[in-house]
Amino acid sequence: MQMTEFCDHLYNDSTDGYIQILKLNDENNNGDKTIKIYNTKNEGLREIVEVFNDEDDVFLSPNTMYLPKRRVENIRQFRALFQDIDCNKVGFEKAETAYIVWQLYYDGKIPKPTMVTDSGRGVHLYWRIQNAPYGALNTWQELQDYIYYQLKHLGADRKSTDGARVLRLPGTINSKNEEDCKVLYIDNELEYSMYDLREQYLNYKPKSHQLEIVETKKNDTKVVSNKFFNSYSLHMERSNDLQTLCKLRKYDMTGFRNMVIHCYVYWKGIYVRDSYELENIVMELNNAFTEPLKETEIRAILRSVPKAIDKFIAYEQGLRCGERKRVSKGMRDKEGYWYKNDTLIERLDISTSEQKHMKTIIGVDEKYDRNNERRRKSRRNEEGLTKREKEKLDTINELRELVNKGLKNKDIAEKLSISVRQVQRLKQEI
Repeated sequence: MQMTEFCDHLYNDSTDGYIQILKLNDENNNGDKTIKIYNTKNEGLREIVEVFNDEDDVFLSPNTMYLPKRRVENIRQFRALFQDIDCNKVGFEKAETAYIVWQLYYDGKIPKPTMVTDSGRGVHLYWRIQNAPYGALNTWQELQDYIYYQLKHLGADRKSTDGARVLRLPGTINSKNEEDCKVLYIDNELEYSMYDLREQYLNYKPKSHQLEIVETKKNDTKVVSNKFFNSYSLHMERSNDLQTLCKLRKYDMTGFRNMVIHCYVYWKGIYVRDSYELENIVMELNNAFTEPLKETEIRAILRSVPKAIDKFIAYEQGLRCGERKRVSKGMRDKEGYWYKNDTLIERLDISTSEQKHMKTIIGVDEKYDRNNERRRKSRRNEEGLTKREKEKLDTINELRELVNKGLKNKDIAEKLSISVRQVQRLKQEI
């Protein structure tokens, strides 16, 4: 019953993609627990989870993946916002934690949870949302970090704030203290829109007043992009620009490897909060280099990320909560890593031809070129003509019809409200 309630709350007929179930088994000869992974669609989920009733250490992903591989970049649908609160971490009882969470809701600090579960050592909070695709990652992460920031003092875990996280499944047992995991509260009538939550809690303007959204094509799949970047989307696009730069140079990054890996770890780490997953992603990029960095060098860079990300979250969420004002660029360096485009272009020696393949790491000249190109395109219609060219074409077509009717130049000029000389010139073009 617990498992069914839990699954029915998060997944329904609209669910698309793979749901991952993770089972920790007994320790092997090395003293490490082995992991068994199951990937299933919604149709087969309940049959699988029922097998794990009263089993130890079973976890499940609230969000779904379009591939049977659990990574943030593979997310198919965001199904919920969630927070993992470890009560023992700060000395609160579970009942006391739940009371404070509800008080924060009544005070307008956080939305009302749609489901609360006992994880054995703490509580898990869920906010069911209207399912959204991977393109909503920026909005989802901002909201996730906002709620984390509000609950941080209760023992909220930052590592559990990435989209590919798995959380304990109710109806199973937490082997750390042999406590049952169970559903404490559930509201199946409540479901949130992330856009509404963003307006209410992140001080965003209503969707109708935001900058125009334009459609672009990428790999034959329509994606939606804004004409501006906020701090979250900027980090994601810059990590993509780094990957583009590496591909353009055929991964010959000798002389730039430390800077590339440093930036890549930080920018990726804004979205990938699981240290194991982040390490794997970074190692994949490093191993693609013609001359990879040593593993010890990669791990040293990885160790510097968590504190910087904490500062980034505190700074960004502090702004959204009105707790602090935006500070000078010099001071912003203390709240995470903030590199100017000029700095990145200089330190990575990015050429003007390479910048043409990037979205965010571009110089002033490339920026002007893009703005001018955008203006030129905006002046043209669907046929690729400017207003003046379209008017001229219409005039020529009308003139052609009048000529075919046998009208003289003087009569044509009178009908088209142009001079006889213009009629003569347009006839020559025809």
